[in-house]
Amino acid sequence: MEKNFDGWNRHKKKIDCSDTGPDFHEREIWWCSIGVNIGSEQHSQTSDFSRPVLVVKKFTRTMFWGIPLTTKIKNLKFRHRLKINDLENDLLILQMRAYDNKRLIRKIDVLAKDEFSKLMASIKNFLPE
Repeated sequence: MEKNFDGWNRHKKKIDCSDTGPDFHEREIWWCSIGVNIGSEQHSQTSDFSRPVLVVKKFTRTMFWGIPLTTKIKNLKFRHRLKINDLENDLLILQMRAYDNKRLIRKIDVLAKDEFSKLMASIKNFLPE
């Protein structure tokens, strides 16, 4: 399947021109325009180039670390399983990256504190000592 880099570039220019993005908080899951990316990097195949992303760490009013979600379940050590509205998802820990809030489209849900704590423990397992 051919990737729509040209369409993403047009959409990305519109996002960049917007004045501001929505207010957001850690533990929230949002539809986020992550775009079309290279090789094995997680990307979107939707018309608005979005997919669900969990806000892991809010750095500033506009910047955060986010982890994309997938419903393609695999038992791999760099994934963290959770349910959202009775649908199983994997958080793709290896795909965590910085995002600007201009990419956020709409909030889906908020991850429970205990589930977020489990995720943070999983993330810490990947960090060097």
